[in-house]
Amino acid sequence: MTPLATLLERAEAIYLTHGGGSGRYLLDQIEKGIREGAPAAQICELDHLLQLIEYRDRTLALYGNR
Repeated sequence: MTPLATLLERAEAIYLTHGGGSGRYLLDQIEKGIREGAPAAQICELDHLLQLIEYRDRTLALYGNR
């Protein structure tokens, strides 16, 4: 399993690259991985990244950019 620190760094890089479309980008990657038969661990990692991005978006919506 990928360490949380690594997942956080990857999630931040994805968000910086794709901005508000990060969630959609990750969903597309998950769907592509499933279609292409990617290993379950890879799909789970993408799902964890998506969860971190969604959490970030919800937190910013709730508390704003302080």
